[in-house]
Amino acid sequence: MKKEIIELVNKWVMKAERDFKTVEKLIEADEIITDTVCFHAQQSIEKYLKAFLIYHQIPFGKTHDLIFLIQKCKDIDEDFEKFDTPETDKLTDYAVEVRYPNEFYIPSMEETKESYEIAKEVMDFVRDKLKGILK
Repeated sequence: MKKEIIELVNKWVMKAERDFKTVEKLIEADEIITDTVCFHAQQSIEKYLKAFLIYHQIPFGKTHDLIFLIQKCKDIDEDFEKFDTPETDKLTDYAVEVRYPNEFYIPSMEETKESYEIAKEVMDFVRDKLKGILK
């Protein structure tokens, strides 16, 4: 494996972890800003999936579509099937819809907690798949 690819994977994982740490901090706040939590949960998942694909040198283009990314990951490792769910697909919407007033949507607390749980599960799963190369 090329050193440059491993370094790039680690950079994507670092960014994914920063998004996840933001989720953790915000979900523990006195006033939970649900749209921001869901946005960062989606971003964390997206970046972890992209890190896995980069490791396997699979192009993915510019996309926020989690199911598309999961499908590409499943082509490499069928264990990713467990994330091919309507709940994960819903998180794709948080990449854009919660960020702009014309598409403004406020996720419920239940949706927010579910976003956090999925992000945590993806984080643990992908980190385990990449454990030999992560810093």
